[in-house]
Amino acid sequence: MQSLEEITIRFDIDPSHSLKQQNHEQQEKGQTHYETCWYVEKDNQSRVVARYRSWSNQGKQPPYHAQIGWERYSPSGMLLEREVRYSKRGEDDILH
Repeated sequence: MQSLEEITIRFDIDPSHSLKQQNHEQQEKGQTHYETCWYVEKDNQSRVVARYRSWSNQGKQPPYHAQIGWERYSPSGMLLEREVRYSKRGEDDILH
């Protein structure tokens, strides 16, 4: 996973706000490694502004597919924004 500083940039956190990691989970299911982190953003008066979930899923066998993403939630839990990226095979990734 990325550093807290990288996550702060990715989520475009207001410089006067704080971002803290709340939870970090890792698990293996079948042939895939799953990693999920939850974060909370607070304003300068310690009020919750937003919650974030960041994740990555990585296949452990060829073709090693990967998925990374993040979500922004309102303090009430409503999904506000989501970004998901999937790996794609490169032109040189050919199985014989």
